[in-house]
Amino acid sequence: MAPLGMLGKGEVGEIVNLRPGRHHAGAGFQHGHGHHAHGRNSGKRLADMGFSVGQNIEVIENNPAMPMLVRVHDSRVAIDRTIAMRIMVRRILE
Repeated sequence: MAPLGMLGKGEVGEIVNLRPGRHHAGAGFQHGHGHHAHGRNSGKRLADMGFSVGQNIEVIENNPAMPMLVRVHDSRVAIDRTIAMRIMVRRILE
């Protein structure tokens, strides 16, 4: 098990836990439709976007200078690194 933020480009993981976090300025995610999540509301917002235990998630881009770009369901989502480190996943080896 590892934080989503530790997976590399092209890796797939199964979400096993969404750890709660404290409010951090600038911590959040942005979906293609302009949705944002910050602090304590981020768990509910992540769940609303399909980030739930048992869901597979693919890393599209993991550049330390930018938010992570992941695929969940059929959507591409940019996730702040702080949030990505709170999403615990089990790597799926192909």
